[in-house]
Amino acid sequence: MDCFKYTLINHGIKLKEYTDGLLFGTDALLLSEFANGSGLPSNSRRIGLDLGTGSGVIPLLMLASGGAKQITGLELQERYASLAKENSEANGFSERFSSICGDIRNVRNDSRIESESFDFVTSNPPYLKSEGCGKMNISESKRIARHEDSCNADELCAAAAYALKYGGLFYVVYRPERLCVILAALANHRLEPKRMVFAGTNPEKPSLVLIEAKKGGSEGLKVSFEKIV
Repeated sequence: MDCFKYTLINHGIKLKEYTDGLLFGTDALLLSEFANGSGLPSNSRRIGLDLGTGSGVIPLLMLASGGAKQITGLELQERYASLAKENSEANGFSERFSSICGDIRNVRNDSRIESESFDFVTSNPPYLKSEGCGKMNISESKRIARHEDSCNADELCAAAAYALKYGGLFYVVYRPERLCVILAALANHRLEPKRMVFAGTNPEKPSLVLIEAKKGGSEGLKVSFEKIV
């Protein structure tokens, strides 16, 4: 029998989550804020795609803060795709946030996702190696969400590049110790890093890295550190 947790998070969003799965955390909060960028009014007109949307937390936070006009969430696990839809309806975003069940690795064959039709793509992906990373998560849902069995960095970037318009932006959060992996994948799919923010409590040992990459962009990268309090 499924058990749920209800949490009131930023911007008045009431989030329903499975207690046996991954719960709302710092990475989702930071990525949603990072993807909002400068907060310009033009951001509120953007159309986005969230790859591996889970409970739908990133789209909900972005919509509530004016970071997008409409977002589609793609989720591999059917029960999470349904949960994201439920959260969308409960928070009054059913007309602006739609959740669909599908595989990131198969976006080219998914008729619901048109090529080069999105202004931006976000993802809080499975960024832990499948092997050699210590004890695996007991929960199958957690394993799929955090270990790259079902989607690696190259497959993720291929999906983002397919969905983005030329000049569109891809926002992703990753582990600093695996930075070379995600940078190589971005390069493979002509996604040029433009902003990179290392985040954590200690600048010498950040726990997360946030990257904004532009499809077809030219060289020019800004790097900074953000302290998590």
